Amino acid sequence: MTSGKIAIGPTASQGWETGIRRTFNVAPDQAWELVFTQPILGAWLDNKADIAFEKGDTYTTASGITIHVTSVTTGKVIRMKWQQAPDTNISTLQIRVIPNKGKTTIAFHQEWLKDARERTDRNTAWKKVLDTIGEFIG
Repeated sequence: MTSGKIAIGPTASQGWETGIRRTFNVAPDQAWELVFTQPILGAWLDNKADIAFEKGDTYTTASGITIHVTSVTTGKVIRMKWQQAPDTNISTLQIRVIPNKGKTTIAFHQEWLKDARERTDRNTAWKKVLDTIGEFIG
C-alpha cells in the first residue's frame, strides 16, 4: 500500500530539481550585480571568486565546486554546469533576475540533482543565499 504522497523534486526527464526565489526591493541591474560580485558571490560560490561569468568560463573553488558557464543573457539569466568534488554528478544551475512590479525577483533553479538528499542540501543552500542577499540589502 502506498501513502498517496507524491515526492517533491524528482522529474521525469531531469533528475531531481529544486527552485527557490525571493523578491527584493532593488532594481534588476543592481540585483544582477549583487549576485555576481563580492560579498554575495562568496555566499554561493567562493569568497575569492573573480570570474567574468561569460559563456565558456570555468571556475573551481577551494572547496571543490567547479562551475562551467553554458549560457548568459546579461542582466536576466545565466546557466552553468555545477559539480561538487569528489562527486561525479553534474547538475545544471540557472540563476534568474526577474523584474517584478518595481522590485526584482532573484531565482535559483538547479536540476539534474542525483537524489532527494542533494535536493534538500541545495534547497537549504539557496535559501541561505537569499537570506544573505536580504540582509545585505537591508
